[in-house]
Amino acid sequence: MTAAGCPAPASCPVPGPGGHDLRNPRSYALSAGTEFFTSLRSPHGPWFNASGKGDARFSPLYDPSGSIIPTLYGARSGTVALLETVFHDVHESSPRLITRKSLVARGLARLVTPERYVLIDLRDDALAHIGLERRQLVSTTPAHYPCTQQWALALHGRRVGSARPVGLTWGSRVAELARADTPLLNDLLQGDRAEVFVLFADLVATVAPEDFQPRIEEPDLSAPGSLSLVSFVAEQLGAVLP
Repeated sequence: MTAAGCPAPASCPVPGPGGHDLRNPRSYALSAGTEFFTSLRSPHGPWFNASGKGDARFSPLYDPSGSIIPTLYGARSGTVALLETVFHDVHESSPRLITRKSLVARGLARLVTPERYVLIDLRDDALAHIGLERRQLVSTTPAHYPCTQQWALALHGRRVGSARPVGLTWGSRVAELARADTPLLNDLLQGDRAEVFVLFADLVATVAPEDFQPRIEEPDLSAPGSLSLVSFVAEQLGAVLP
């Protein structure tokens, strides 16, 4: 158990970060000019969410004064950006349903890293380096998101050699589940295309929206012209869009 309110402290898969040597985690760099995707309720930004509402893997986080640390979640492919938002809970429900309400005012945007971003690496091999398995941190169920936030606090601001990482990167759990649904998604979601990351605004040099060279791919996923994309992904997942 690593967080107050853990739903299953006796069988919590997330160990406390204090029991692991975090002095030398591995890092991974996104070069300046790397394209990535995000799906937000407001597809025109601001890209960094400072609402603090709800629980996500590795957020929300608070600074020593108690103020929220704004975060930006990115995915290396548009498909994974949709899986991590619109289709986030599809594998937890039976039957698998995607409601149109969940699509209203949600858009898909393509962004570009304005500078080189060094991230703490939480992909599978890097997790093994610090004595963790994937199931213990990056593929837990949402019920244990508060437990993963304790790890984000422990890793936030930690230096790796001479670098000061500005976020965390890992392999998407929802993409992992989706790969098992169909051979097509298995082909699409290999390697870095299945990776996601979170940036912490207090560690990034600039958070100005225009610096990310945004391009809105879909301004409203509930609009008729966008539903074909959502319907295609839903079909691959065996989900229904009423």
